[in-house]
Amino acid sequence: MSNVKSFFEIHASHQDYSPSPEFHLSVIKQIKSIIPTNGDANFLDIGCGNGNFIKALINANIKANYFAFDLSLKMIEIARENLAGCDVEFFVADGFKIPIKRNIRFNVIHIDSVLHHLIGHTRGKSTSLIEKMLRLLIDKLDDGGILIIQEVYYNSYIISRFTSFVAFYGLKLINLLNLDVSRFMTEIKPGLEVNFLHEKQLKEILSQYGSAHLLIKEPWERRKLYKLFLLNELGHITYILQND
Repeated sequence: MSNVKSFFEIHASHQDYSPSPEFHLSVIKQIKSIIPTNGDANFLDIGCGNGNFIKALINANIKANYFAFDLSLKMIEIARENLAGCDVEFFVADGFKIPIKRNIRFNVIHIDSVLHHLIGHTRGKSTSLIEKMLRLLIDKLDDGGILIIQEVYYNSYIISRFTSFVAFYGLKLINLLNLDVSRFMTEIKPGLEVNFLHEKQLKEILSQYGSAHLLIKEPWERRKLYKLFLLNELGHITYILQND
């Protein structure tokens, strides 16, 4: 995880993606159905980024004990500023080492665009890291609690995992050769590594740990260049996972 941490420390100010308002409304509605109205609930945001998601929940008058984690100190500093005056506990940590008392359980755990940044030497080892993190988070849920997974998905023509395969090993090669291709593709910052999943693969992984229900899916515009790598569809997708 050290390479991922270094990447976000360098590029923290550029990580400003926020889902569409429809995404926020759908997820907020789901959370309201879980969180007690008396505010006696615990909410954990893994990879909180700039804190916009928690800010949306607070603005929606959802009362809870809020905990926010991010691997990057700079991201936490941005989130602290964004949530100034809000009662939120911030931690510089990742989902593998949650520095909270073991007896604390969460009504809702939210993890957005984190799983594809869990990088091993191969795609198989990266997927194993995803499974390990999901197991740890599920174990932190209270009875009746939910895990909200928001992820980027890549669906390819013909071979469902082809584009993700090319992206994973292509970025590893670029970084090995110390190449800077951001002048041609601005979204590929130096040091970037990703392990994107296709939609069906993500659902299969989640279903190992409970009932996974699709909440909302937002396809993004596909760049023409991506067609060369057989990319059919990409976007942002949200699943609700309940431990059976």
